[in-house]
Amino acid sequence: MAVAFQFFINGVVYGTWATNILHIRRSFGLSEFGLSIVFLTMGAAAVLIMSLTGYLVQIFGSRRISILSCLFFPAALCFVFVAPNHIALLVGVGLFGAANGSMDVSMNDQGTNLGKRGSDPVISLLHGFSSIGALAGSLLSYWWIGRGYHPLVQAIALLVGTLMLSWRLFPHLDLDADRSRISLELGALGNGRLILLGFLSFLTMMSDGAIADWSTIYLEDYWPTSPQTAVLGYLAFAVFMIVGRISGDRIGSVIGDRAMIAISGGLMSAGMTIALSIPFFAAALAGFSLLGIGMANLVPIIFRNASEVVPDGLGTAFVSVCGYSGFLVGPPIIGGAAGAVGLNKALLIVSAVGATLAYASVLFQGRKRPPASR
Repeated sequence: MAVAFQFFINGVVYGTWATNILHIRRSFGLSEFGLSIVFLTMGAAAVLIMSLTGYLVQIFGSRRISILSCLFFPAALCFVFVAPNHIALLVGVGLFGAANGSMDVSMNDQGTNLGKRGSDPVISLLHGFSSIGALAGSLLSYWWIGRGYHPLVQAIALLVGTLMLSWRLFPHLDLDADRSRISLELGALGNGRLILLGFLSFLTMMSDGAIADWSTIYLEDYWPTSPQTAVLGYLAFAVFMIVGRISGDRIGSVIGDRAMIAISGGLMSAGMTIALSIPFFAAALAGFSLLGIGMANLVPIIFRNASEVVPDGLGTAFVSVCGYSGFLVGPPIIGGAAGAVGLNKALLIVSAVGATLAYASVLFQGRKRPPASR
């Protein structure tokens, strides 16, 4: 529950950010290029901190790092929503990205350690808690926006709730008893399979960042919707990502990683194409739903494989850095392409990524893992 709580809080806070980007755009009068600078700053801070977190975990243990980052993450969101000018906004999103990056590495290391000690695979389930959190944050924003409340109050409530629950749960996190055995083995990062997993992580999280940062803007700009209704696209995406992640470990144990990657990539490509090409709002929501199912288990599978290739948190840290490099360049690339051809055509990049991932499934193990016992 302690590890799941961290994934949940991560999802709630990021879901709150994603569904309030329209508020940020209006408050500061940002163009698509201006939003790209905001996303670039957040992604750059995340990549910088994630590059260091894997080594800090080796020295201090993922328990300490994950606790600090989990508390700092909602605090940074409060700063973003209270920022008085553009410079303060960039500082705020930089701190927000740094906290998210550090939390991503450390909580995934906690989840990997938990999975190694048990008989059941749990990493997809834990990422499912992140998706549940994203849904909860999105629903809260939907209710909040409909009543005209300022998102700062929502962020403060998240910070207070995290502080109230953390003192009961965080003592149960992994103690990292073996952290004194520091074996960085930098040469292992040259492993060809790890580099491949890093590239796939880059593509997947690039697309995830594009949906989180541009979905509400796409629906508001290309459909006659209110800011509250525009949130429904990300809501649909989050709901069906939960469905996919809750069932992901069980299904994956039966059909194997190769089939899971192939099916997930296909659904991802089809979902984005439907959302962009069929001229009905209901079809757009259906497309985002398929997209959520398709993307649900890609990151958990990639992270689990990386932890097997290079253990002790370094494999997870490497693919996390690659993934957040996708967050770094993905949203600005979408923004730049949108300025040239329109946001609806720029988002076709996500469809192409899904097809690429489906093709890359041949590089994963085809054997089936033993079904998880309950």
